[in-house]
Amino acid sequence: MLTHRLNRLANLITGLRRYAIDELVPIVRENRYPPLLRLAALRQLIHLAPLDITKGAPYCTRRRYVRRHYGV
Repeated sequence: MLTHRLNRLANLITGLRRYAIDELVPIVRENRYPPLLRLAALRQLIHLAPLDITKGAPYCTRRRYVRRHYGV
C-alpha cells in the first residue's frame, strides 16, 4: 500500500506527462514551487531528455547529466 506522500508523487508525475521540456525546466529551477512538485518535474525532465544528453546511462548518472545540461 502506498503512503500518502508516495501517492501524491505518483499523481504529480502522471499530471506532468503532458508538459514539454521547456515547461518543466522553470518548475525545477524556481523555489516557489513545493519540493514534491519540483521532484516530480525533475523525474519527468529526466524521462524526456534526449539520448544525446543522457547517453544511455543509469538513472543516477542521467539525473546528473540532465541537471548539468539544463542548469537546474
